[in-house]
Amino acid sequence: VKYLNAYTGTVLLRCRKDACRLLCSALPFVRQLESRNQRYPCFLNTLHVGGTIRTCQKFLIQYNRRQLLMLLQNCTNEEERLCIQKSLLSCSITEEQSYSGDEEDDDGTE
Repeated sequence: VKYLNAYTGTVLLRCRKDACRLLCSALPFVRQLESRNQRYPCFLNTLHVGGTIRTCQKFLIQYNRRQLLMLLQNCTNEEERLCIQKSLLSCSITEEQSYSGDEEDDDGTE
């Protein structure tokens, strides 16, 4: 696991290129995750397969923007609308998110 966001329910997994199909076929069978002797029910769905961590980050940003735009259309009051607009403006990749050169590794698939 290279990235985990509990708020959006997004996990970025990294594996070798030759193991990608095996990983994608195994993900639907995962029903729960365990951490510190606690089990959490889950459902894993593949959204994107990319060649580098950087391209996966870019996809996640675009995906989150689309999700926020859908939420923006369903706002019921002005406070919600302003909060979502602020979230939309903060979607970007910064150098602090760099993974010590992993994003340049093209032989793995995320």
